[in-house]
Amino acid sequence: MLAIYTEINGRKTFLGKHINNEIVREFPFSKAVLWQDKNLGFDKRLLKYAEENNVKYFIFSDPIKGISLKIGIRAAISNGNQNEFGQGTQWYMPKSIMKRLEKYRKTPYVKKEIVI
Repeated sequence: MLAIYTEINGRKTFLGKHINNEIVREFPFSKAVLWQDKNLGFDKRLLKYAEENNVKYFIFSDPIKGISLKIGIRAAISNGNQNEFGQGTQWYMPKSIMKRLEKYRKTPYVKKEIVI
């Protein structure tokens, strides 16, 4: 398990947790820039990291709503697009193509970290 960070606008920013062959992002969806447009995303550097480290899935978990959504990396790449909204280059995917998991996916505390 590995906590993944990057630097955005001069500060270290948490991106997600690499657990087995998945990257899990836990955050309130209401805070996502494009949530209103039915898209979720992440820093594009995380996509590059995922491709280089054999990640198969991205999981987005909203601790407020108790919802977890899953998407395969190939679907994320072929159905996503990049954009810039002041937080660096982001990769966005439509929520409509993500599979809702039966149970909310909470992740354990991860001590080991990497900055990409």
